[in-house]
Amino acid sequence: MDHVFELQGSWKGGLSGEGIVKTENLTTDVSIPSSMGGSEKGTNPDELLLSSSAACYFMTIGLYLERNEIPFEDIKISSKLTVSDKGRLHVASIHHYPVIYLSNDPNEAMTSRIHDIAHRAEEGCMITRAIKGNVDVVVKPSIKKV
Repeated sequence: MDHVFELQGSWKGGLSGEGIVKTENLTTDVSIPSSMGGSEKGTNPDELLLSSSAACYFMTIGLYLERNEIPFEDIKISSKLTVSDKGRLHVASIHHYPVIYLSNDPNEAMTSRIHDIAHRAEEGCMITRAIKGNVDVVVKPSIKKV
């Protein structure tokens, strides 16, 4: 079964233009970042890609931890997208820094399992699979006690 997601959008102007995108659960203004010469009125495609990648990743790691019966309290993430101007302007990399919060201090075996799951979750994320080969996605997990 296919899952179809739809978007409606509009754009007015050029480099300093403004637009809007609407989906069933999201409406947001979009523009080109000021660092790239735009008006920075709203978010931009880079932030939307980073948001998609991070959300897909932390949902996937949560599912993987649950399937592996590893009790966790929370997952927090910090992520970074780098745009390179070497050659054509392009997204070069996305780095995810997930922190998995546990109720108890993990032993060495549990720490190893969680790190393995964190890396497998990146490979299992459909957004990562969609951009694989074009964008370097790096995961650097850590574990903390609540």
